[in-house]
Amino acid sequence: MLPTIRIIDSSEMRRVTEFMKAFELASQYVTVDVNHATRVYAEMIESGHAIVFIMENDGVILGSLGCISAPDLHNGMQTLVETFWFTHPDSRGQGLLLLNAFESYAANNGIKKVAMIHMTDSYPERLEKLYVKRGYTLIEKHYVKEVS
Repeated sequence: MLPTIRIIDSSEMRRVTEFMKAFELASQYVTVDVNHATRVYAEMIESGHAIVFIMENDGVILGSLGCISAPDLHNGMQTLVETFWFTHPDSRGQGLLLLNAFESYAANNGIKKVAMIHMTDSYPERLEKLYVKRGYTLIEKHYVKEVS
């Protein structure tokens, strides 16, 4: 049986951020502060600036994809930007259902551009091939430095 994909409301965000703690095992760059992420995403969902999709089966979260919706700062084109995409290892392969939902949401809501990211230590070659195959173009690399 295929899992269900749906958009959550802000009251469900803690459940998602608790699920997202598992993402820390998949990348050395990811840390999830459950309280902070719950608060920020819930506020952004309420304001209409964030959308969070979950993939579930019998009420159990198998995967989730979060994104922000905003006009491009340079040209005003409404853009949907993925902020996290994680599928539990036992459900890998089905995570494409989340990507399909993300792209469909954009198409059905007049959003003209979508953007996906990936961590350099979490399946970078596989994800790059997937994104290119689906019509995405690599336009930027993102560097981060902690400062004191």
